[in-house]
Amino acid sequence: MPSANANPAAQINFIFRQLPDDVLDAIGAHRGGAYHQDAEASGVSPESVIAAVGGAAVAAGQDTLTIGFVQNVGKDHGGYSIIVGDATFEASAQSPEAGGAAAAANTFLTVSGADYIIQDQISHGGSGPNDAGASSEIAFVAVNINGWSPEGGPVVIELHQPGNQVGPDGHQPPDGNYAAVIATAEAHGADIATATQTDALTVVNQFSFVNGIAVVAV
Repeated sequence: MPSANANPAAQINFIFRQLPDDVLDAIGAHRGGAYHQDAEASGVSPESVIAAVGGAAVAAGQDTLTIGFVQNVGKDHGGYSIIVGDATFEASAQSPEAGGAAAAANTFLTVSGADYIIQDQISHGGSGPNDAGASSEIAFVAVNINGWSPEGGPVVIELHQPGNQVGPDGHQPPDGNYAAVIATAEAHGADIATATQTDALTVVNQFSFVNGIAVVAV
């Protein structure tokens, strides 16, 4: 199993090392993820893979900060398709009144049509008398092999379990209420689709909120 710090190339190589030789021959690939022929040459029909990744963050207090970043990239390699993405959302708040600050952040992933899914998700959160902070991150690789599926259905490998909670890290928002979010989606292939959506909202001396999602189909 790849380590928690493995990059997408290492994760994909791990997946291809699990495949039988006859499957690799059928899709024109070798161990390491490279390919030599397209779907027509391999004699299998293309299959669609859809991945949606995103999250949200909210902070309440006199001074608040919420930020979000989402990216999602997919490519149809002919005999197989790969989608790689990640999302990071953070929230922090400060209030002159004890117990007046709150912060929360979450990320999510939905994948359909993939044979292998490797995901790494971790969350942090905590609060003090006058401050609060939270963050959530998720990264994933989804791979689909045209014309073949693992026995027992899709294989999901989780490198971290969600919900890992730790104390506040001491980071404080600047004066005021800020919200910023970016979402990008990119796809390469013949039959592809992408979509993104973001929202950001602030109320002076009250709260900040962001959410975002990026969807890729290949």
